[in-house]
Amino acid sequence: MFGFLSRLHSISFTVVFLALLLANAALWQSPIIGVALLAAFLVTFGNWVGRWAAPSEHGPTQTWVGVWMLLSAVMVAGAGAYYAWQLTPDVALVIAMAAGPLAWTLAGKSKLGWFRRPHDNVSEPRHRVPAAFWLAATLVVAGLAATAWILLGAATTDAVRTVWERVPPAALVSFGLSAFVLAGLLFHGKERAVTITLTTGALGVFLLAAVLVFPLGFGFDPFIHQATEEHIARFGTITPKPLYYVGQYALVLFAHHAFSIPVATLNALLVPLLAALLLPVAWFGAATHLLRDKNAGAATLAAIFLLPLSGFVLTTPQGLANLWVLLLVLAAIPTLVRNESPRVWPLALPALAALVTHPIAGIPAMLFAILLASDPRRNGDRVLARVVHWTTVVAGSVAIPFSFVVNALRSTGTTGFDLSAISTVSALSSFSLFLSNRFDPLLDFVYLYGLNATALFVALAAVGYGISRRQMRGTLRVLMLMTAMLAVNWAILSTAVDFSFLIDYERQNFAARLVPMALFFLAPLVILAVGTWINRVRPGPASLRVATVAILAALAAASFYLAYPRNDAYEAGHGFNVSQADLNAVHAIEKDAAGTPYVVLANQTVSAAAVRELGFARYYGDLFFYPIPTGGDLYASFLSMSEKPSREIAKAALDLVNARCSKDPGCTQPPAGTAYFVVNRYWWEASRIVETAKQNADYWWALDNAAVHVFRYQTYD
Repeated sequence: MFGFLSRLHSISFTVVFLALLLANAALWQSPIIGVALLAAFLVTFGNWVGRWAAPSEHGPTQTWVGVWMLLSAVMVAGAGAYYAWQLTPDVALVIAMAAGPLAWTLAGKSKLGWFRRPHDNVSEPRHRVPAAFWLAATLVVAGLAATAWILLGAATTDAVRTVWERVPPAALVSFGLSAFVLAGLLFHGKERAVTITLTTGALGVFLLAAVLVFPLGFGFDPFIHQATEEHIARFGTITPKPLYYVGQYALVLFAHHAFSIPVATLNALLVPLLAALLLPVAWFGAATHLLRDKNAGAATLAAIFLLPLSGFVLTTPQGLANLWVLLLVLAAIPTLVRNESPRVWPLALPALAALVTHPIAGIPAMLFAILLASDPRRNGDRVLARVVHWTTVVAGSVAIPFSFVVNALRSTGTTGFDLSAISTVSALSSFSLFLSNRFDPLLDFVYLYGLNATALFVALAAVGYGISRRQMRGTLRVLMLMTAMLAVNWAILSTAVDFSFLIDYERQNFAARLVPMALFFLAPLVILAVGTWINRVRPGPASLRVATVAILAALAAASFYLAYPRNDAYEAGHGFNVSQADLNAVHAIEKDAAGTPYVVLANQTVSAAAVRELGFARYYGDLFFYPIPTGGDLYASFLSMSEKPSREIAKAALDLVNARCSKDPGCTQPPAGTAYFVVNRYWWEASRIVETAKQNADYWWALDNAAVHVFRYQTYD
């Protein structure tokens, strides 16, 4: 009887939700209503999917797994629709409307309302919560609110190299004090529903700093992806269709079309918010399974800031796919240590979602899913399982460099691979312990940790692996295999693959992306090491407990500082953020051109501003009319112009784009007759460049108190 009533209530909710969804999409198109509907969509349908995917779990653990699976299904379905046809509003609505009945069906298979809950990790027996706990929790909330307020007060539209140029040290102090009190509450292990929520808030403040400080946007890649998403939102597709990144595009456009949330808002918040909301619960669930002690599992949440979190501070396909890999590792722990749900095959869905989002993360995700499915220990040590397992290990050790070789052959006809260049010594030379100082105690501590963070993480993981071998009989061996495979991929990618088409400082970028991924696979071992230490310290002297809490809080504050670009005594920042002056320059050039074809020689931030404001307005063959990417021919013209501005370089740039257009049968752009050269005040030797350009340009003007100079060159025949 109760089961029937429960299912009737679920049907009623689904019908009402779908009616409101259609009404908002067709009539109101309200972002506020859309946000409320999206929250209801994720929490309710995610919980239903979680009951099927993780029936032995309870409450928040079920819900996070279900939300993650639901979002993965949206990414895969949206990518499939995009590859096969287009990603239109109708497609997004069909996916949203199909999700409810599907989630309801899956929940019914888990016997809604009548399943066993052996891992009731969050809720506790009814008891009186001490007043001291509420006082401490209030202090945490106040400190995090103060940090967010300071960040918001430092918001700027000027060109700066880092958030820390505008954010006062008080933000780090307030965050560090909040982290100290929070670590103390977590160390106690009680009132987990509150402490996990507080951890989510702390992680949210940590990851959203750039969003609060830079209202125009942060970084470079997000501008490109946002422009692509807005183009697809308008036309349903983009030509040529990308082979990757589509997982993020599908998720953003699903929320945009079905729930009327602006693309710019989604592009700014997607990855930081998902990381803040999903990671603490996923970490806690994995820790409880590993330690078999819910109090110790909660205490290890203070170590979540040891993770390499910098990739989650802005929304990019790489960041989203990396988050999916980390969640995949944490979600696999019940299967690894107790052979419980979620089983292997449901985990293939988020692995596939990572693959359609970014191959550098998606390939390891798929390899991990295959290793889990073929683990001989779970397959009765069958011959076929052993063959598949170890073949995957061997092939997976070269999978990512191989994918680059295949892509190079497809695009250039050459392999871009030099087997003789493989050198483990050369690759490992970039890793060394750092012991130095700049006679600034706080900054010295931050960099002592930051420049040795990878070594510390690996050392903790080694301790955790030793514990797992003694206590779990090697059930976590697959994590070490994945780490070793990624290490081999990294060594090959950093030495033998040719990235000469990239600008110098970007050539190690692809290999460097594998380092945080390898650390993600070691995260459960770090949880095991930290949790074991906490269990030993908890009954010990108060001084040792306080020291443990203080160290974890100090490392959290240091990680907060290190998660963003820096310009200090240790590190010179060279990248500047997009400013209002950059946007003004883009619009001024567009107005000055008055509809005539032109090209612009400018730095990366001005180019990002152009993409943000104008989208992909003009292409001359395969050349965009602003110099991106930085390894392209037009960017080389900009660098030459920055050395010594001249009419000849400007004309050569025009000849370049016009020749490229004439060779492309699909190029319909009229020949460009005007070149603009943009100089930002912060550019190296800007004053000399500006004075030289004034002597040979046809016309020039300055913007925003000379923050930007624009020079115009006409065609010379």
